[in-house]
Amino acid sequence: MATDEKNRKISFIVGGYEFMSEEDAKKAELDLSKIKLLEARVKASRPNDIKAVYEKSIENKIFKTPIGWGYLCGLREKLLQSGFIEEDLVPIPLNISMTRHSALENLNVRQRIKVEEPKRNIEFRKVFPIVLDVVLAILVILMFVVAATGENDNILNYKRNVTNRYASWEEDLKEREKRVRQAEKRLGIEDTSDYYEENASDG
Repeated sequence: MATDEKNRKISFIVGGYEFMSEEDAKKAELDLSKIKLLEARVKASRPNDIKAVYEKSIENKIFKTPIGWGYLCGLREKLLQSGFIEEDLVPIPLNISMTRHSALENLNVRQRIKVEEPKRNIEFRKVFPIVLDVVLAILVILMFVVAATGENDNILNYKRNVTNRYASWEEDLKEREKRVRQAEKRLGIEDTSDYYEENASDG
């Protein structure tokens, strides 16, 4: 039994109408209380008094649900029976649409067609390769600068590095040769450079 009550759809019934939400049902209850108040205060039997209540209710937008609109319809019928014609009476405004439709149908053709996004995509597609090319060009230039100024041997600085290396070796050799000759003089050893030159020419 309890499961049946849980599974049963919660219904919001007010004044013979079943509403879809609790908020709508509360609005309907408020309309009912307004109707009771009007009937208690204005016991109008004269058509002009009924017309004044009818028009003021519409002008002030007192009723928000079908219950209130039904009450206005009742007043309208009384006025028509009392001699008023349709043109004398203000129509009852319904502020809701009775036809289900998607939000797109309310938009005009220009609003439905989104042209801006594809334009942005096209501009992005045009600009992105240019930006990428510039970044790659900068990276290549940086690589050449690093390669040219670096101490490690590579295609760009190989000749310079080797030349510098041999020049420094040559300076080291001359410095050592100078020290060796100074040491030979101190020790009284004769200069043997002629001996090495003769042997080199014989070989």
